[in-house]
Amino acid sequence: MVYEQFAQLYDELMDTSLYAKWATYVTDHMPVSGSILELGCGSGQLGIQLAQKGYNVTGLDVSIDMLTLAQQRQQEMGVHFPLIQRDMTDLSGFDHFSAVISFNDSFCYLRQPADLRAVLKQSYYALRAGGVLMFDVHSVQKMESFADYSYHGEVNGQLLVWDSYAGEEPLSCEHDIRIFLQREDGLYERYDECHYERTYPIAVYQELLAEAGFVDVEVTGDFLPSLLPEADRWFFKAVKKG
Repeated sequence: MVYEQFAQLYDELMDTSLYAKWATYVTDHMPVSGSILELGCGSGQLGIQLAQKGYNVTGLDVSIDMLTLAQQRQQEMGVHFPLIQRDMTDLSGFDHFSAVISFNDSFCYLRQPADLRAVLKQSYYALRAGGVLMFDVHSVQKMESFADYSYHGEVNGQLLVWDSYAGEEPLSCEHDIRIFLQREDGLYERYDECHYERTYPIAVYQELLAEAGFVDVEVTGDFLPSLLPEADRWFFKAVKKG
């Protein structure tokens, strides 16, 4: 119930215009006919847009509450594709996908380099020869900006307090999230969420991609065709040798 409320709030706080931009990024890098495995699919909004364009989508997320929300979104939009509850570090049984994608900084939730290494290797095996891995992460600049981030406000009648601090590991942050839900008697109940994110220098991602077997690695920023120093979001595209 608690995370279901957070899932709904998180979905409402999202800048929905980003989903169309992510969808365009995908269509710019692969034909509108392939199969896509989306890691960290969340509420399913990107997957729905891609399915509407003609892709064969499979969504994977570790959160059952996010997947429940994704199923509701599918029903509302009249779009249906498989939704699977699974940790992205284990993609056993998945193979021959045209693309593996993961956006909205989902890879930043991989706290240790070993976890990132595992996901990249698992993604490689999940792809067909010539398949494409596409993902985005927070840039170093963006991660450092979270050290003093704070949002205190109201979302659809629910109070949200979101404070972020520098994390223990290099280039990491901790998001301390408190939700105050009003009961029928007028009193509020408090629920806490803690989210930990981490990023790495571009060279680390490039090294781990090469180690996993990927080639033709391209790095861009903020939905642009090039990488600018001030980019908040880095995009990686890599190809499985075939």
